[in-house]
Amino acid sequence: MMFRSRAFAGAAGVLAAGLFAAPAMAEPNSADLAIEATGTTIAVGAPGKTASVSLLNKGTTDAKGILVGLDISKLDTTKVDIDESGCNKREDGIILCGIVGDSLKAGEDVDWGFPLKRKGAAVGDAGEISAIILHDGADPDETNNEVTVKVKVEGTGPDLTVVAADVDKAVKVEGNKIAVVGDLHAGETAQLIYTTWNQGDATAAGLKIGVKLPKGVTFAEAEEGCVDDAAKSSRVCTYQNLDLIPESKDKPGDDAIAGGRFYHLLTVGKDVKAGSLTGGNVTVEALGTKALTARAAGKAALPDNAEAAAPAEVDASDNTDAYAVLVAAPQGGSGGGSGDNDGGLPVTGPQAGLLGGVGVAVLAAGGALYMMARRRRVVLVTPGDEKPTA
Repeated sequence: MMFRSRAFAGAAGVLAAGLFAAPAMAEPNSADLAIEATGTTIAVGAPGKTASVSLLNKGTTDAKGILVGLDISKLDTTKVDIDESGCNKREDGIILCGIVGDSLKAGEDVDWGFPLKRKGAAVGDAGEISAIILHDGADPDETNNEVTVKVKVEGTGPDLTVVAADVDKAVKVEGNKIAVVGDLHAGETAQLIYTTWNQGDATAAGLKIGVKLPKGVTFAEAEEGCVDDAAKSSRVCTYQNLDLIPESKDKPGDDAIAGGRFYHLLTVGKDVKAGSLTGGNVTVEALGTKALTARAAGKAALPDNAEAAAPAEVDASDNTDAYAVLVAAPQGGSGGGSGDNDGGLPVTGPQAGLLGGVGVAVLAAGGALYMMARRRRVVLVTPGDEKPTA
């Protein structure tokens, strides 16, 4: 799904009507939309960052006629501004966007990125942004349809961001190839895909990733460098030698990288009922900074009985991203499937594809395909390459 520009007359009035209208009486099974925002603190040495917004449908029916609005009237645009490419041009401090397809499926969690760009060298408070999500129907809980976040330029160090895609397709593994075979049903294998990259102003030296699965889902196989709990429902992966340089310093022709795409194979329990399985998330953490570890000739500066303390994140709010596993009803049974999906990362926003491809500078390592020694587990992707197969 991608955001697209839509012709809205009286943008400010449309948004205000959604914000301040009296609560409507909702049907028991109506769509329940929610919106969450993270990642609005920019490192002092970074030119900007892509903030994250999650669009959620917590109801039991699909939501139609989606409208997303950004109120930037209280944003200090002399310090930080927004690139609204792909949406309506701002009107009275309001930016309006529509979703291609105009719908959010029941249980869906779609990640949306909007680029924040610094103006000049000023630091400190840059005001705030409010985001709201609306749809054609009545919403049973409008208290979570709006979120307001502070925008700041402060701090120095790594600033890791992670985006995890919803899981709604079954896959088939043949050797080193993974192919999508259709909607995901109980008892089938699926693929969790997530991307992480560094939007700070210092290198993240080493990476730790924690993955939690929803109830009813387990990891299909063990992986080198990762430790699972006894139930195979949570996993911690540690990559001591994986350094992620700042996105702004990722240049074509260099061997260093700013981020990568990871995946894990999952198994949905045979007795799991159709619907949206929530409670899954991915968390990323830098083990240190390049200055702290000071690796030379492949050796860490710390002794064997010590480990580097994790550096303070410039903005820890976008270090965790939730996702859902959407299980389709059995063929011939009642209830809808998970819909059509080409398997790409459902990461969208005003600058379409920015997070899906993770930008021109991010994930580019001089044209060389970076792969971890762990076969098929994390790969470097180039802009526009949004397929889950490896």
